[in-house]
Amino acid sequence: MPVVVGIRFKDSGKIYFFDPNGYDTLTQGDHVIVETVRGLELAKVAIGPHEVGEEEIVGELRPVVRYAEDTDFERMRLLSARHNEVLARCAEKVAEHDLPMRLVKAEYSFDGSRLTFYFTADKRIDFRALVRDLARTFRTRIELRQIGPRDEAKLLGGIGPCGRTLCCATFLPDYARVSIKMAKDQDLPLNPSKISGVCGRLLCCLSYEHEQYIQIKSELPRKGSWVQTPDGPGEVVAVNVVRETVTVELAGSGVHEEYQPSVLTEATRRVGEVARSRNDEGITPAARERREAAAEQRSRRESKNSGERRLLRDTMEDPEVLEALALLEEGFDDREAGQLDNYYRESGESREARTTDTRQTSSQKTPRQDLMPSSEIQPTQEAIEQDQEDTTTGEGRSQSQRRRRRRGGKQGGGK
Repeated sequence: MPVVVGIRFKDSGKIYFFDPNGYDTLTQGDHVIVETVRGLELAKVAIGPHEVGEEEIVGELRPVVRYAEDTDFERMRLLSARHNEVLARCAEKVAEHDLPMRLVKAEYSFDGSRLTFYFTADKRIDFRALVRDLARTFRTRIELRQIGPRDEAKLLGGIGPCGRTLCCATFLPDYARVSIKMAKDQDLPLNPSKISGVCGRLLCCLSYEHEQYIQIKSELPRKGSWVQTPDGPGEVVAVNVVRETVTVELAGSGVHEEYQPSVLTEATRRVGEVARSRNDEGITPAARERREAAAEQRSRRESKNSGERRLLRDTMEDPEVLEALALLEEGFDDREAGQLDNYYRESGESREARTTDTRQTSSQKTPRQDLMPSSEIQPTQEAIEQDQEDTTTGEGRSQSQRRRRRRGGKQGGGK
């Protein structure tokens, strides 16, 4: 794996990898001269020499030229002293060309061969003529860069609403991705003047504690939910993420009390245990409903079985089977058969005699033709003649009725 050294050009800038070029004794904070695409630049070591994977290296590794000397710092001081002068001259040229742009800062490169101007504008600007004019004025290579509000605050620096130096100008290498949802999750007022920085954009620090807020809120009851407290049930009216507490309005008295989530969990667990024990004892409405439902289902099953037995008894003709079905319907079983025999002996009547009487009674009844064999159901000659006579009489009667209606219709029409 290649050995690299982390270099940073500004205190709040990104870290770039360079080849140590034999300077293995470099430590964090050392000033060095490195080779870049824009020439030589003065930079600071952010990470000492170390090994990294091939996938972490982007582009070509440029070498570290040497350690920075006192003359290098003096040169940078002289070039920085000219920044205000060249910025004022550039502002005059911008006014001459009547361009809608506002200059922010001017910077010389380490060797003085490049002069860069930073500006802001509402839209893209054609500044080619301005660049040619500035090149003739300063006799060096000119570069114009359009930046946004956040980059402007990073270059100029300043004091934030918290009273500290801007994060982007001191230590923040990349701008955080901030959304209005982060302010909502942290229960901040949605007032632009309260949640915006000096750049006019949302505060970068909204992203610092967002994950912690989300994690703590997931462990606390939500606002508007009902919870069980040691003082009784109540509704959550406020959630304090910093103190990790919730404010509950008790249902009985309406008093607001503050509780820890562990207290609410313990109270809920006790109430649950009591409810389960009462449910097991069958003294809760749910248990009572279950008992009533089971009894109703049992009664329906019994009524259905008795109805089936009654229907089966109506279709049977065998006395012994009828007697068995009657006993079954009345709830007798084999264990009560001995009691039934004792009853017959005490009454002086035997089961066989009762069965014989039942057979005689059933033999006197007219047998149902739907239960008789088809061979025994044969019509007699008298029945056939009677049917023919009824048919003939019915046909004659129907013909006479038709003639009578026809005559009546004609008479009615004549009238």
